[in-house]
Amino acid sequence: MFEDASDLQDFYRSRQGRHVAMRLRRQTADFWLDSPNASNAVVGYGPPILRSDESRPATVFLPMRIGPQAWPNKGPNRTVLVNSRSLPLQNVQLDRLLLFHALEFDLNPSRLLEECWRVLDGSGRLMVMVPNRNGLWARAEKTPFGHGRPYSRGQLRHLLQDHGFEPVMAHTALFTPPSALGMVLRFGPQIERLGRNWSPRVGGVLIVEAEKMLYASAGKTSRVRSGLAGGAAKLAPQPTGAMRDISD
Repeated sequence: MFEDASDLQDFYRSRQGRHVAMRLRRQTADFWLDSPNASNAVVGYGPPILRSDESRPATVFLPMRIGPQAWPNKGPNRTVLVNSRSLPLQNVQLDRLLLFHALEFDLNPSRLLEECWRVLDGSGRLMVMVPNRNGLWARAEKTPFGHGRPYSRGQLRHLLQDHGFEPVMAHTALFTPPSALGMVLRFGPQIERLGRNWSPRVGGVLIVEAEKMLYASAGKTSRVRSGLAGGAAKLAPQPTGAMRDISD
């Protein structure tokens, strides 16, 4: 369950899924770089927490395990099906990169983070959203957060530091119990407010924002060679052109 785009799409179309998407979308509002030449991207399943009407909307790199899905519904498609360990980008290409429904499902999270380090600009930032090991949602198998590998704050912090990133912010979100009952969702805003004030460590989703460490050893790793490597070169012939080619 929740191994492909159709499962995730069905969840986020439900009332419970819309509640989740709204809460998590707010967590990214100040993360994206808003400038004419900004390069923002998501690796994982990004459509639920993105707005297609942003002046510089992010491009979504869908891992092959998820499968293809067109987004947005109107206008040019902004999704690309990729090997998440060999992104079709040259080095130091992105300003902001979000991992959502990505790290917890990857069989080799270390390699995924090394690839994130490679494609981020020297002043770029990484945001990671994963199920919180100490939260209720990691046990909710009828949601995407009840699958994959949940993390504690310490586990995720050490993993990021070991792969060239320095965490600068960490908090949790999604304090509403993982229930689809109308009464629970109706009082969602109040529950979220109480959770942030009284139990900030038990939110269902752990969110960490990190800076790229320029002299980290992760930058010395070479990109995994795959059948997509040749296509990657065609997609990104110039350092400043790859994201423009995908998003225009």
